[in-house]
Order: sequence, then C-alpha cells, then structure tokens
Amino acid sequence: MMCKSKLAIVIPYYKNDFLEYTLESLSRQTIKSFTVYIGDDNSPYPIHSILDKYNDKLDIRYHRFEDNLGGKSLVNQWERCIDLSDEEWIWLFSDDDVIESDAVQVFYDNNSDQSLFYKFHTQVIDVDGKLHPDYIKFDALNDTKGSILSADFIRNRLACNGYRSYAVEYIFHRSLFERFKFVDFPLAWASDDATWFLYSLHNNKQITVLESKVYWRFSGVNISSDVTSKTVIERKLHAANLYITWIKDLTIKNHIILPEQLFLRWLSVQAGSVHSQMSFRDFKKLVTGCGILVNALNLRINYFRAFQKNRILGVLKNKS
Repeated sequence: MMCKSKLAIVIPYYKNDFLEYTLESLSRQTIKSFTVYIGDDNSPYPIHSILDKYNDKLDIRYHRFEDNLGGKSLVNQWERCIDLSDEEWIWLFSDDDVIESDAVQVFYDNNSDQSLFYKFHTQVIDVDGKLHPDYIKFDALNDTKGSILSADFIRNRLACNGYRSYAVEYIFHRSLFERFKFVDFPLAWASDDATWFLYSLHNNKQITVLESKVYWRFSGVNISSDVTSKTVIERKLHAANLYITWIKDLTIKNHIILPEQLFLRWLSVQAGSVHSQMSFRDFKKLVTGCGILVNALNLRINYFRAFQKNRILGVLKNKS
C-alpha cells in the first residue's frame, strides 16, 4: 500500500547515545510514507554526522532551537517540536527507541475514520537492545488486541501491575493535539498517561490497538531513572500530587468509578520509587494532600510496602 505522507514522526532530541539506532529502525520501514522532524533542544551533543548517514534514506527536517527548553518544561519542548510539523497524524517519538520494520505499514493498513488515537504493543530493551529481563514477565498483560477502553487503561496504569505505557507507543490525530495539547505536570511526570487518558475519552472512550511493536529503551539516562537529585525528587512528588488530583476530577466528570485504594496504590509506588527516606508523617501529608480518603491501617500498610524494603536493604548494605 502506497500513500501520500500524512504521518509526522516527531523526535525531541537532546542526547545522541542511541539516535542512530532510532533512525536506522525508521529507515527500515516497509513503506516510507512519513516525515521525520527532529527538534534539537540546544543539545551539546553532535548530531550532524549521524544525520548525514540518513539524509538519503529518510525525509528528515532538522531544526535546532536556540534555547534549552526541556530542562524547564519537557511538555513545552514536545509541543514546540510537534509545531514544526503539519501532517494529519503525529507520532511523538524518542531519540533512543526503535520499532519493528512493519510499524508504519500496520498504521496505514488500519487507519480509518473510526479512530483518532492508536497504540502499539511495547517491549522494553536494555542498552544493548536486548529484551530487559525485569519486564518480560509482564509481556502478556501488554498484548491486548482490538481496543482498550479508557477506564481499563487508567485502572491498569494506577494499579502499577506491569501494564506498560510510554509516549513512543502512540499515534494521535492532530485535532486532538490542537484541542488539548499535553497535560503539563513538573518534569512531565505522568503527563503522558494523563494526556493519553484525555485523548482516549474523546476517541469514543477507547484506544485502537495496532498489531506491531515498539521497543522502549531503559537506558539509565532517562529522567525517570533519576532517583538521587533532591530537586528532581521533590518535583516528581509534586507532580504526583497534581496528577492524582487531576485524575480524580476527570474520572468523576466522566462517570468512571475508581476506588480510593487504587489512587493510594499508585501514589505509594511513585513515592517509594523516588524517595526511600520519606517519614510516615510526610507520606500521610502527601496522600491527604491529594484528597485520598483511606483509613489509618491502609495508609500504614502502603507506607511500609513503599519504603520499608528500601530501608531494610540500606541497613543490610551498611552492615556488610
């Protein structure tokens, strides 16, 4: 199937560690009916030697911004990169992820007037491009076919049960972007989940699933991997508070019933992953600040699960 390009693959660029792998996977697509837009966030890392290898293999539009915006607002950086394009469909890509060679073909073959929002299956790879062993056990949970209901999407994401969702999985119609842009939380923490949930609500309350794979790279240099910077931790926790408050309001407006325990579960996992030294008093303040109504026992159980394992491991390490 050949068709006029109506798909923009938009790459907000900063680091060059794996960019060549990304462009190589795009160059191997069975059809090339897309334009690649690269928005350079005033990166200090050279890119032109990499681009030179693919200028005759891909339709690449490169733009270097004069200021580094991603350090202030990742969401604003995503949006200005998308503004470089004008195609009907948008695929917000990453500068280190890869896709199967038939991904674009699968999108076009399944593209119809019935859906404005699509999602690929994903698998997680490591720095060597191999399947990450810690994520393989969740693969079955991420093989949903046909479509995903908005309510199921948000329930699974809040449950932190291994159901994956990364920005690079989604293709969305420009009308959704122009109407809603991206939901903006500090460090874009949970901004993608919030945006996909919002888009799905305006796509007949569902996401259309595409039968091809995207490989998200856990490289250790993602912002989600930073659990040492005090400033980053504080901003992530603030974003978590904003996200839960936002989700609670939106689900109520759309008559989606979610138990308080689900909100507490998500918040506990997020807090535990970035701040192993949080006191029970501060944890309680975080939870109640989100308007989550739970009894004292549930609160203490979730606190123990979120933080005590990290503390026990820290004590054992110090004694060894």
